[in-house]
Amino acid sequence: MTKRAPKSNLLARATLRVLDAVDRPAGGLFRRTPGAASRPRGIALMLTLITVTVLSAAVVEFAYSTRVNLNLSVNSADKLRSYYLARSAVNLSQLLVSFQFALQTESTEAGRGEDSDDMAQLISRAVRRSNFQLYQYVPLLMQTFSSGKLQSPVGGVNLTEWGVEGFGEFAGDFTVEVIPEEGKIDLNQFAVEEVDERDLQQLCSMIIDPSYDPIFEQKDKNGETLNRALVLSRIIDFIDTNMTAIELTSECTIRGQGGDELRPYERGDNSVKPRNAKLTHAAELYQVPGVTEAFMRAFESQFTVYPVGRPNLNVASLPIFYSVLCRNVTLPQGGSSGANASAYSLCTRSPQVQTEVLLLSLALDGIREFFSDPMSVLMAYVGGTESSLLPSAAKGQTVAFLSVNQLPSFIEDLKNDPALMAQFLTYSPAYQQMVAQNPQMLIDPINPQFPQWTVNYDRTGLMRSVSSQTPTIYRMKAVGNYGSSRTDIETVVDFGKSIRRLPDENLLTEDINDAEQVKEIKDALREMRETIPKGRVLYWSER
Repeated sequence: MTKRAPKSNLLARATLRVLDAVDRPAGGLFRRTPGAASRPRGIALMLTLITVTVLSAAVVEFAYSTRVNLNLSVNSADKLRSYYLARSAVNLSQLLVSFQFALQTESTEAGRGEDSDDMAQLISRAVRRSNFQLYQYVPLLMQTFSSGKLQSPVGGVNLTEWGVEGFGEFAGDFTVEVIPEEGKIDLNQFAVEEVDERDLQQLCSMIIDPSYDPIFEQKDKNGETLNRALVLSRIIDFIDTNMTAIELTSECTIRGQGGDELRPYERGDNSVKPRNAKLTHAAELYQVPGVTEAFMRAFESQFTVYPVGRPNLNVASLPIFYSVLCRNVTLPQGGSSGANASAYSLCTRSPQVQTEVLLLSLALDGIREFFSDPMSVLMAYVGGTESSLLPSAAKGQTVAFLSVNQLPSFIEDLKNDPALMAQFLTYSPAYQQMVAQNPQMLIDPINPQFPQWTVNYDRTGLMRSVSSQTPTIYRMKAVGNYGSSRTDIETVVDFGKSIRRLPDENLLTEDINDAEQVKEIKDALREMRETIPKGRVLYWSER
């Protein structure tokens, strides 16, 4: 009887055979016939292939990660550079606009001082009478900082050729647009307990143009027609400081107050409530029930939330001119609409009055647009023989309206000269858009035909409704570009206020009971009020 080997010996022999098989070439492991030739394919080759594959994947991943990190670093650096380019554009714009007020202050003091000579008085009068607006030249002057060159239709200057250093010696570029806020309607004038109907008429007259009818013929989700009176009443209820709903008539007068102004907000899942306080941005009107996207596209640019006072003629646009004219329409004696008809009702009920007001508003908008480009004004004077561009304009006038009394004068100039009327119509952006949508509105510039003018305008009312003073609140939109990165900065700056808040002047008046230390503090604050720069930032946005 054969003696069995112990299990441990069997396991050892099996392990030895496996190790021997691993050590042999791969072909020998699966050899089916003793005579088959083996090929040199072993575990070393497999390990090598696996190692190379793993290392290749690791190297590729490392290279990709390095490339991504590099691009992120480059983009981050480019973004930082583009931000500071945009920031530089804002700072330079503030510096240039501040020269406007420094020039006005210096010229006024030079003309009034005891030591002022004839030349100082001449310069002082020239600055005051010209109504020179430096903000219009900011885009032109900004080219110098980014490129070292000043280009204009009448010539150019290369500062680097003159040996001037520091201009245009950096990569990237920036642009800026400076827009005064004074040509708009202040929504926050309605943040009061009782609304002034004169302010209400200003707002109503702006949207009365029949071309806006499609906006106010829409219905909300509850089937209620969003007419003018309804939309305006909800806007006022959103802003005014009381909780009582206001009701307006079709004549844009206050019929009365009553009911809960929260009722439109309680429908559906609307969690928005009336603000009942001053707005911080005109876009907050989107929260008002009934204010549609079409309404905001048409009127958002006409609203502001800053205390701008009366609309400025030199920066107003078509809706503002239309509002001003509608509120001051008068019929000549014997007019068919009745002597007691209000100006607002004339604009709402008479198609003839609507047409006349619209044409004059478009022409006034064209005058404002033409004078907003200093180069076009310069070319008009250089290339023409006239020293004034309108009969009632001053010689060499560089802004649209030197004073408010030019508004009624320009209206008469336009009514008396159809060719002049047709010429300035073509400059109006609103007219260009209307003609593009409806070619039948095109006025032949060679042989212009206008309706017979049947209405007049209250001269005193026109001048009291507007302003032509130098704007003090500016919206600056700057763009910085570096590589593929772009930064947009939008800010609103009030040059009528100091950079930092200081106590009111009446609080700094010395009192006989003040302690010596208090007197010193008041003296220092009074001196600071006189020397601190102007230009308080009211709004800042980056993206």
